[in-house]
Amino acid sequence: MFDVPAESPLLASRTADLADEYGRLIAASVPGVRARTAVIARQAVPAGPARRETGLRIDRARRDVRIDGQPVRLTYRELELLCCLAASPGRTVSRAALIASVWHDNLPADSSRTVDTHVRRVRAKLGRFAGVLTTIRGSGYRFDPRPDVHVAA
Repeated sequence: MFDVPAESPLLASRTADLADEYGRLIAASVPGVRARTAVIARQAVPAGPARRETGLRIDRARRDVRIDGQPVRLTYRELELLCCLAASPGRTVSRAALIASVWHDNLPADSSRTVDTHVRRVRAKLGRFAGVLTTIRGSGYRFDPRPDVHVAA
C-alpha cells in the first residue's frame, strides 16, 4: 500500500503500474507468491479545520443567544430584556419603557429595582460581552454592539 499525493492523478496511476510490475517480478521469482493487481483508492481528504463560530449571536426570531457557538441560558424575562435592548442598538431605553415592554406593567409595587437586577443577571451570563449593555445613569440602558456581536431579527 502506498500513500500518493491526491494532487496528481497521473502519479497515482504510474505508482499502481510500478507496483503491478514489481508484484509480477516477485511472483515469478519466488515460488508460491501470487501478486494482486494494485488498486487505486481515494481517501476523503478532510477539509481544513472546522470554522468555529465566534462572538455573541442574538437571534430574536428563534429566541436564541450564543457565545462562541455555545448556547447562553437566559430566563424568559432576561431574554425579553436583551431582545428589547438589542432591537434598538445605540438608543437609550428607559426603565419605564423596559417595564412596559418586558413586564407589561405587571410588576409588584415593591420591585423598583427589578430592571436593574435583571440587567445585572444578563450581564453576568454574557461574560466578556457584558459591556454591550451600558447603563445610562438616570435614563435607562443602551445596547452597544461591537464588531463581534451579531443580532438577527
